[in-house]
Amino acid sequence: MTATIDFERDRRASQRRAVTGGTLWAVFIAALTLIFVFPVSMIVIGAFRDGLPSDNIPFTIGGLVEAFQDPTTWSTMGNSVILVLVCGTISVAGGGLFAWVAANTNVPGRKLLTPLMAVNLFVPPLFHTLGWIMLGNAQNGLINQFARMLGATEPFMNIQGWGGLILLMSLGYMPFAYLLMLGAFKNRDQSLDEAAAISGAGAVRTFFTITLPSVGPAITGAAILIAVLVFQAFDSPQLIGRQANIFVFSTQIYHYVRDQAPAEYTKAFALSLVLIVLVLALFVAQRWLLRGRSFTTLTGKTSRREPQELGPVRWVFTALIVVFMLLNLVLPLFAMILGSLQPIFGVMSTGLTFDNYVEMLTDPVFSSSLALTAWLAVIGGFGSIAIAMLTAYVTARRTGFIRSYTSFAVWIPWALPGIVLALAYMFAVLYVPAFRGLYGSAFLMTLVLIVATIPVSSRIAEGALAQLSPELEEAGRTSGAGSWRVLLSIVLRLVIPSFLSGWFLSALFISGNLAVPMLLAPPGLQPVSLTAFQQFLQGNMSQGAALFMIILVAAMAVLAIAALSLKLGTRLRGRTGAAPAVPLTRITP
Repeated sequence: MTATIDFERDRRASQRRAVTGGTLWAVFIAALTLIFVFPVSMIVIGAFRDGLPSDNIPFTIGGLVEAFQDPTTWSTMGNSVILVLVCGTISVAGGGLFAWVAANTNVPGRKLLTPLMAVNLFVPPLFHTLGWIMLGNAQNGLINQFARMLGATEPFMNIQGWGGLILLMSLGYMPFAYLLMLGAFKNRDQSLDEAAAISGAGAVRTFFTITLPSVGPAITGAAILIAVLVFQAFDSPQLIGRQANIFVFSTQIYHYVRDQAPAEYTKAFALSLVLIVLVLALFVAQRWLLRGRSFTTLTGKTSRREPQELGPVRWVFTALIVVFMLLNLVLPLFAMILGSLQPIFGVMSTGLTFDNYVEMLTDPVFSSSLALTAWLAVIGGFGSIAIAMLTAYVTARRTGFIRSYTSFAVWIPWALPGIVLALAYMFAVLYVPAFRGLYGSAFLMTLVLIVATIPVSSRIAEGALAQLSPELEEAGRTSGAGSWRVLLSIVLRLVIPSFLSGWFLSALFISGNLAVPMLLAPPGLQPVSLTAFQQFLQGNMSQGAALFMIILVAAMAVLAIAALSLKLGTRLRGRTGAAPAVPLTRITP
């Protein structure tokens, strides 16, 4: 009798756990749909309605047809494709060259490449763009001022045109390409090159017929990612391209929504649909190019890892490293520092002063912008890495529909520029009457900033969880721990270093995001990126530079404190005889 009662109790408990688990997974799927999938569906709906969802306008295909009959739509597509082809080629070629130099050669200074690329990767694109505007604008750019001092009568360079746009975007995305291809170049077996040389192939022929094909997946993967990033770019095209009447997908969409009266939403969503189709086509093309091919270069045999001797030509590559460092980091940073110390940017006779910094910290408008950015970075960064860790854990540990749907939902932000995400979420809250109160709120802007940063935080989360063996969780469950206890006491504790790194990096990306606040910032609540952008438009470059320098210094201070705390903690554990903690992963996006 007692055994029957125990069996019945266990059966009911099992049923309750099954119902509770099913309910939680249903809530999880519903949350993914509401946060990721439903807003993006507004792109399709908006393409067939020429107005806001709250306007109760009937569906029609006329607006979509008109959008594709407009020559502006085709010129925008042409500009975007040109930019992708040129910038993508330069970025992938440059990143691949530097990855080969760092991994396979004896070039002096090659060990500086990875830290240099990582630093460049974490600098917000807006900071980089504004720095180059201060360097190369035709009126009072520092390079042109220096050229006039040497006797030039015409501007030496004008950054605001096709040349400047290609230069900045190619340099800006080269670190992505480098980091994506570095591992492939490090892992390849260099004895293949020796075999080609023994067979009579020259160095150039070996490089193009052996070296590059052996890292084919990394090259195509980098090319696809760079193409997507260039399609999504907003900061540089908005600040540089528009001045030369160069419109790409993101800036033309913003133009339709904000610069036109009334707003031409159908045309904006038509361009968004084209962009999604192009991104999907890129991923399909990658699969087609790599189908049926083998790229195995590592086997059970010993492989060679000695750096390749380049002779005197190695100094040419060292010079390229120095030039890249100057163009992508040193010169823009110098321009921002110098500009922030000038009362009037470009006027050397006024001397240097900290008045701009004092104004930024004491003026209510600017100080509130700094405070808002700090809150957005802290809250948004935490939300981004928390969602990324949860979804990455589900993708890594679950199978079937839940895994596939989670992977699909989290992939969506990869395919859309920030300006399209902002527009989609704006339409989503207006489409549902219960959500209309969120329109023009700080909550909506924060949510979209979190979603826009998910691609970055997901890479960190996936890297951290990939190093955790499922056996650790199985051991916890065998010892009687429930699923939530295993997740919190085992998984979360082991990925804390990566979680903190992802929090910091996500916060940094959020603080430099311009596209989302441009469309969703509530009146009177402007983050630093939008405030600095407006200051530059008004000609107050020194104030805008000071704002960005404050954010940059604050970020570096947080990073230094975190590093110092980690170092002190390691020393204290060492003194007490405990084994020092080993980070689970070294974060490189």
